[in-house]
Amino acid sequence: MHRIATRPSIADGVDRRRRRPRPMDPFGVLSERQTAAAMDDAEEAQQLMDDLVALMEAGLVTAVDVGGEVRYAAFDPDDLAA
Repeated sequence: MHRIATRPSIADGVDRRRRRPRPMDPFGVLSERQTAAAMDDAEEAQQLMDDLVALMEAGLVTAVDVGGEVRYAAFDPDDLAA
């Protein structure tokens, strides 16, 4: 007999598993479910951007140019001394 292992509960209630992309016809009409899912994705993306801006304004994260691409990293005052 097989047992299904339950996932451990997440303390903050946020599921960090990566979701598979939703197939969408770029010229088709979206169903109400797909429209709601896309709006949820947009809200989550906006929340991530708001969090990043807040971290940058607090001086905890800084933009780093890596070969023409901008990446974000934790700010380390020791890096300025080097």
